[in-house]
Parts: sequence; C-alpha cells; structure tokens
Amino acid sequence: MAGVNNFTDLLIWQRARKWSKEIFHLTKNRPFHLDRRLVIQVNDSSESAMSNIAEGFGRGTQGELVTFLGYSIGSVNETQSHLCAAFDREYLTQEQFN
Repeated sequence: MAGVNNFTDLLIWQRARKWSKEIFHLTKNRPFHLDRRLVIQVNDSSESAMSNIAEGFGRGTQGELVTFLGYSIGSVNETQSHLCAAFDREYLTQEQFN
C-alpha cells in the first residue's frame, strides 16, 4: 500500500483499536463485569476486529487484505450482537449502547 508502512498507520485499524478499548472499559463496570462469559466474548470479538486488519495487512497482498477485512467485518458484527445482549441485560445505558 502506497504511503502505509505498518498496519498501525491504517485509520481503520486505529478506529478498531479505539472501539475495542472503549468496549473493554465498559465491561469493567458493574454489573457488566460480573457476566464473565459475555465480557470475554465481547472483548475477544472486538479485539479480533482489529487483529484481522493487522493480519490481512501483514499478508502482503491486496487479495488477502480484502479477505481479512471480511473477517474483521464478521468480528464487528459478532461484537455488535454481544453488545445487544449486554443492552438487553441492562448492562449498558441507551447512550452507551449507541
């Protein structure tokens, strides 16, 4: 990729990292943090979103990057589903959920 030497230079990876960090901090709050299974799932899937971007970039071909971006979208969707469960269980306010 022209002008990008490292996956950390990618704006999409930076956004995924920020999103994952925000989710991690939300899961530390009561009562969310007591639901260990959901905490692990939502943190793992949000981290997977950023990790797939990095892995795809590191593969060195445009085709593999596109493939891993698809995996990343899947991880984002999984994370959103976990956040829906957290909202339904009243671990998140409407504002946090949005």
